[in-house]
Amino acid sequence: MWSLLLSSVLLSLVYGDDLAYCPPNLPRNTNLRTYNGHCYQFMVHRHIEWKAAENDCTSKGGHLVVVNDMDEQLFLMSALGSFSFHGQGVWIGLTDSVQEGKFTWVSGEPVSFTYWAPGQPGVIANIGRKRLILDTLTNIHLVEEDCVLLKFSESGHWHDYPCVKLDPLGLVHENYPYVCEYKQIPPPATTTTVGTTQTMAPSTTQTTTTLPTTPETDGIPVTSAAVAGSVGELVIGRK
Repeated sequence: MWSLLLSSVLLSLVYGDDLAYCPPNLPRNTNLRTYNGHCYQFMVHRHIEWKAAENDCTSKGGHLVVVNDMDEQLFLMSALGSFSFHGQGVWIGLTDSVQEGKFTWVSGEPVSFTYWAPGQPGVIANIGRKRLILDTLTNIHLVEEDCVLLKFSESGHWHDYPCVKLDPLGLVHENYPYVCEYKQIPPPATTTTVGTTQTMAPSTTQTTTTLPTTPETDGIPVTSAAVAGSVGELVIGRK
């Protein structure tokens, strides 16, 4: 019990209290980080194709990471560096598989920021953005490069790559680690209880208006002097 509590405290000190607002199905470990209202799961030890990576993220309620600005780009690079990451790069959620040459984010957000490496996305004259793949010892064909890799080995610049591994000889590797992104769960609102308490509070005005203007118990009429005095005090006088 104490070891679990200590681990939670240490994680909060290192990675922030916002981990409490990450989806509950995500394991709390050093691979889970938070930034700007989102949770990021760095799958640095798993190497798979782009589509399989996106499917894994969506099955847990998120999507492959969307990089909206340079600050988020630097956050990703800093986190990868903290893992002592030695891989070539990680898949991100940018692709032009729907329409060739038009890159879109898997989340549907507009593409307002890119960080392409020089000469990227790659284009071969009169062919387009394709890569030569050696299928067998005698068969060479072209494969479209529709998915984007953030290349840690090149200061985080982006490259377009084939989304699937089509090279049985192992000369072209299209299996890479990836980063999933999730929205944080906001804390529950507490205004309902306060509002209920306020509506149940008695009204002083309503209480005073129930007083009779002419008491009948002793036959003494109430004069205008009854309005004088403090709240709750009734002054009675004779004509």
